[in-house]
Amino acid sequence: MRKIPASRFGTITAAAALIAVACFVASPIPVAMGSSSGSVWNNATEPSPTGSWYAVDYGDGQWVALGHSADVAVSPDGSTWTEYPVPAGSWQSVAYGNGHFVALSSTIANPEELVSTNGHSWTAASGPSGPWTALTFSAGRFVAVSSAGQIDTSTNGMQWTEAWHHSNYDFTSVAYGNGHFVAADSALGAVAISTNGVEWSRLFPAPNTVREWGAVVYGEGEFVAFDGSSSGYIATSVYGNVWSLQQLSPGEAIVGATFGCGSFVGVGRSSVSSENFISSTSGTAWTTTTAPIDATSNWTAVGYGAHRFVAVDASGNIAWSSTTANCSAIVPKSPQQVSGNINNGKVWTYMHPPSSVGGAPVNSYRVNISNGTFTKQCSAPVYYEPNCIIAGLKNHQVYWVTAQSHNRFGYSVPTDPEFVIPVASLNLNAMVSGPVVSQGAPVVVQVTGVRANSEGFYPNSTITVHVGATIAYCHPNPFGECLLTISNPPVGSDSIYATYTGYGKSYQSPTSHVTVQS
Repeated sequence: MRKIPASRFGTITAAAALIAVACFVASPIPVAMGSSSGSVWNNATEPSPTGSWYAVDYGDGQWVALGHSADVAVSPDGSTWTEYPVPAGSWQSVAYGNGHFVALSSTIANPEELVSTNGHSWTAASGPSGPWTALTFSAGRFVAVSSAGQIDTSTNGMQWTEAWHHSNYDFTSVAYGNGHFVAADSALGAVAISTNGVEWSRLFPAPNTVREWGAVVYGEGEFVAFDGSSSGYIATSVYGNVWSLQQLSPGEAIVGATFGCGSFVGVGRSSVSSENFISSTSGTAWTTTTAPIDATSNWTAVGYGAHRFVAVDASGNIAWSSTTANCSAIVPKSPQQVSGNINNGKVWTYMHPPSSVGGAPVNSYRVNISNGTFTKQCSAPVYYEPNCIIAGLKNHQVYWVTAQSHNRFGYSVPTDPEFVIPVASLNLNAMVSGPVVSQGAPVVVQVTGVRANSEGFYPNSTITVHVGATIAYCHPNPFGECLLTISNPPVGSDSIYATYTGYGKSYQSPTSHVTVQS
């Protein structure tokens, strides 16, 4: 079995060139309509007087809603609510974990934090200072993000440690799934990723397309991020580092999202219609729903618990939507990885089984391969090593591969797109997009034919790519290949070759050349 490396792309030792890598596949297409739980909403019995709600969560058998007021609303079922007093503040995030609820302030003012063990009685605490916008509890710790680019963590909700602080970010949401946290940013259109909530790295999943991520959520094997403006962009990712982009039409500004019982639900405000709620079972096909109370209201948060979705708004309204009591009838998660081999005009793909089969055993896999204009599929039955072969491809053409699991309830979400490059020879080779390029044009280097080492994995050591005086590093993908783009290469003739160590021996590709004309 082969595994995908933590990072396939590296750094440059020569400052004259800039290495970029393909890590985002955009498909800006209208999102189809589909049905799901969370598409029928009802008015809740509101507290009196109502609050201005900005946060809602379910824990320890009850719902709690907080906001920009001195009140908390509590409900056992999401439909009938009772109001209790709390210290006044700008409470915009709440999460339950380790036996208590924790709420953080969205302004730098006292009190900074509220804590409750029962949801009714709350105590002010000296929490982390910052304009906190979102909070989650997962993997044994609370993780909070702020509009000032802060990320703080706590294992008990009382003692906090700063993990990240870069003021050019405006974090709006944070989610956990598939072994790591993802925080969404509305200032640069970036996401931050962490495997433990303490050490973080950042990515730009949709440069020049989405600038205002308003919410991110994880469910059934994928992250889903929503644009907080009215563009309607929705992005999906299995691991959080490669994102596929769709567009909901008409667009809605989604600022709150959750997942439950096989469905994603987002809430916000529509600029062109009264359908402020959206829901989906796949993350790509969405149903829009009219708000049950005030179509013009600003819906701020949504949560899931005890077979119900609950949404709140800034005007004091609360709505709920029931799901089926049997949530097991769901599609499987996507395959954990797609690996394989390349050959002359062919790609052999191997599926690693999903971490969850859903409501029924997986009975097949479907592989899709495309170069943007050409698309083919193959199906793999379930046995010891489920695989299939796609032929009729062009050598040295870059294709993108995704795979889906299937059970009797339907297909999983696709895996993150992975590139493959068919070649006639399986020997190590470093090939450029063209032997001659104009000054200022990029040079694309394809490294193919990387052999697995004796453990069956691609080498842990990096692939070193020499382009003239420039040195770049990468780790091979699950098909034994690297794809690098060199921007603004120096004028002149540059030699190109790749080296690596595997099976305990060194390999070096033949030397080719590229000429950059002035």
